[in-house]
Amino acid sequence: MFWNAMLRKGWRWEKDDLAPKDMDDIIKIHNANNEQAWQEVLKWEALHARECGNPRLKSFGGKATDYSPRAKIRNMMGYELPFDRHDWIIDRCGKDVRYIIDYYDGGMVDEKYKFALLDVRPAMDSFDNVWDRMKVAYMRWKFELEDKLKELTN
Repeated sequence: MFWNAMLRKGWRWEKDDLAPKDMDDIIKIHNANNEQAWQEVLKWEALHARECGNPRLKSFGGKATDYSPRAKIRNMMGYELPFDRHDWIIDRCGKDVRYIIDYYDGGMVDEKYKFALLDVRPAMDSFDNVWDRMKVAYMRWKFELEDKLKELTN
């Protein structure tokens, strides 16, 4: 299944390019990145823990060359484009919520097979998702400001 997905994305290897050990490592990297993405989704879903304490992944799809608006804007500012993008549909106790995950190259693979930097956020396709993103932006700004004020007073 993973191999077929890689071929659909245009990955091609010559016979000598890929050893069985390499494929094993690629699968470990893929699984580590998916687990990291799920943990990031759960952070967003924590905003709705009272209404749904057990969100589930309903479906997902890769959109490697269908760059998100945020990725395009970042690219116009000089940053590199993500090497992959996934859209995940989360079942929030009967309500479908779409998340966008942009995968950026993070350099060397670490001992836990993580190398990608993930930008995970709810898609801006519903008022609730936009509101969640506004709440999180405000919280990040507020706590960053509080941290800076603490540094100044210490």
